[in-house]
Amino acid sequence: MNLKINPAGEGAIKVEIEREDYSLADIVHKELLNVKHVKFSGVAPPHPLIKTLTLEVSTDSTNPTKSLKEALELSKARVTELLNLARESFSQPPSGVDRANSSEDMTVSERPGISIEEDEEPTNSSM
Repeated sequence: MNLKINPAGEGAIKVEIEREDYSLADIVHKELLNVKHVKFSGVAPPHPLIKTLTLEVSTDSTNPTKSLKEALELSKARVTELLNLARESFSQPPSGVDRANSSEDMTVSERPGISIEEDEEPTNSSM
């Protein structure tokens, strides 16, 4: 990932992010909106053939880079929290599932309530 920070006027910057998914810029954008001195934050929709995202930040201070750093730390904490929740959720079976009688190891036809009927010879319905 390449990151370029360009000034865009007093208290504003444009951040170009190369070779990353739109989701990354959107996460940072949402966290920027929670930073105290940020007046505007937006992500320009990327062109499908150009793999560069543009994140624009406007603040009421003279140091928008500081606001960006704060938002990056908030983003990192949020993603870490979500990752930990996902790990916890997927490490335990869903509530109400008895692992001893689980159907995960059964083939489809062995599962209760599922029957597979095989058709006879395929018919040709063309006219």
